[in-house]
Amino acid sequence: MAQRYAEFVPRSDLAAHVHRLWLFEGSDSDEDQRIVPDGRPELIVHYGRPYLEAGSDGDFTRQAPVVFAGQLTRPLVLRSDGPAGVIGVRFRPAGALAYLGRPLSDFTDRRVPLDPDLAEGLAGLGEADRLTRIQDHVAARLAGPPDPDIEAIVEALADKRTPPASRDLQRRFARQVGVPPRKLAAILRFRRVFDALSEAASGTWTEAAHAVGYFDHPQLVRDFRRFLGCTPGQFLRQRAGLSASLAPTTSKAVVSIQASRAET
Repeated sequence: MAQRYAEFVPRSDLAAHVHRLWLFEGSDSDEDQRIVPDGRPELIVHYGRPYLEAGSDGDFTRQAPVVFAGQLTRPLVLRSDGPAGVIGVRFRPAGALAYLGRPLSDFTDRRVPLDPDLAEGLAGLGEADRLTRIQDHVAARLAGPPDPDIEAIVEALADKRTPPASRDLQRRFARQVGVPPRKLAAILRFRRVFDALSEAASGTWTEAAHAVGYFDHPQLVRDFRRFLGCTPGQFLRQRAGLSASLAPTTSKAVVSIQASRAET
């Protein structure tokens, strides 16, 4: 079964909180998949066979059908052992608090099971109906807009600026985003390497690293070990799968399409 990955623009009633929805399905590689952090927490819904996740002891346990995945600051390794079918809701960095109603700092580096009923029957639905059900679920749980002060800091970090922030504001940021501003800045810089590699002008890791603000290749390698637990070369030797779809290193790896904007 061929693999397919696609991204979808959220409905207008979700746009303030949700960056994208995404879908991955097919027979994934049975090789370990190292997930690249992007600074955005996610709601993950499996309508295929849930992935196995490596624990700190190296043993793998199966993820729940529905999980909330908080910010990633250390390696996350997944493994497939059957046909995959996943829908992800990729929240904006400060957008998930209104969905969870709990501090995002409680979810950092955790995949927390949520109501499995959300995944029930999804496999039997068409793509549009799956997306509608997931978006309806998120919309029904949203309570209030994101904090504009925190949004301003996120925007500054995305623009590679260092925003002024009091200690109180930094605490609010960690509570609402899941990590302090400095840690989010490091995650965003690391993720930009993959964005740079997906552009034709950046052909090597070193070129991409310099383009996004790394001083040298060893500094990039340190972040690879920090966030992925491997070297750049080891990451590239992985066979195509979920990891390569979520963080492509070529411009042809992802096909982005517009979701239906039909409101219910």
